[in-house]
Amino acid sequence: MFRFRAILAAAPAALALLLDFSAAPALAQGKPNVVVMGEDADEDAVPRGNRIFQRVIAELSETMNLRGYNVYDETAVAMGFTQPNRVRRRDAELIEVARSVSNPPLDVVAIFQIYASASKSAYSDIVRPAVRIPGRLLNVRTGQSLGSFEVAGLQLPPLPQGCDRECLLERVGAEAKTIAGDVAAALTAKLDGFVAPRRGADAGPAPMGAAPSGEAPPAGVTAAPGTEACGGLPTAYVVRLNGFSAQEVQAAEEYMAAFRCYEHHRPVRSGASAAEYWYETRSDSARLGRNLRLMLEHMSAPGQVQFSGNTFVLSRVATR
Repeated sequence: MFRFRAILAAAPAALALLLDFSAAPALAQGKPNVVVMGEDADEDAVPRGNRIFQRVIAELSETMNLRGYNVYDETAVAMGFTQPNRVRRRDAELIEVARSVSNPPLDVVAIFQIYASASKSAYSDIVRPAVRIPGRLLNVRTGQSLGSFEVAGLQLPPLPQGCDRECLLERVGAEAKTIAGDVAAALTAKLDGFVAPRRGADAGPAPMGAAPSGEAPPAGVTAAPGTEACGGLPTAYVVRLNGFSAQEVQAAEEYMAAFRCYEHHRPVRSGASAAEYWYETRSDSARLGRNLRLMLEHMSAPGQVQFSGNTFVLSRVATR
């Protein structure tokens, strides 16, 4: 008991040490990994494999790629365990595929649909195409909606007389590509808002004397904890503690709330020897895993840290 009280008394110094370590530039959070996928379960939607579909997905991917996001091709990353040419897929299947990809781990899935048609004027023989492309962003791990946008209702140029199927596909494909660029620009703007840097250890005003955002502190001055920007997609993890005492669980919860880039957490379940938390942070899994291992070290609690998917399991190793 005396030893555990000594550990708690030293907690402030240990917390400061953890915060300094977690701010290491080598563990800085980058832009999230994105995969663009088309939902074509609706029989009226343009199916996967159609040339209009291919032009739209290429434009969406290229626009998000140029905005600095790591965009991965669905076929390339999922062909090992899915059938590449499947069509008429619902969003549930798309989300499951995105969650199943572990190398690279995907953070965001951009799901779009394409509706294309052509209608003849009631007063003349003019035929006008119509294209509607809705798109939305989902956090792969949590299912959180990150935003949606739709372009529709545009007055498109009429089709030339005698426009056959080849002509229709090319004309509508060209219009759909332009519209897809507008959808992608709007979706990336929404995603930019989620990954915009914010200060890490607290969300209030900057401490007195802190350097303005984006500026380095004066020479010889160490940045105060909480002034470093925390960029990256807010991500939720499940943190499970197995075999820890009630006092150790309480100490661990205080440690986790002090990690840099912490957002918030809530208990999911708690018992005499196990506890589970829903933990939201802007840190990536590498930084969070490192902090959890450092936490066990500073608590002098022998244990192991396992990670899979979005779940961290901390197991206390009992010793004599």
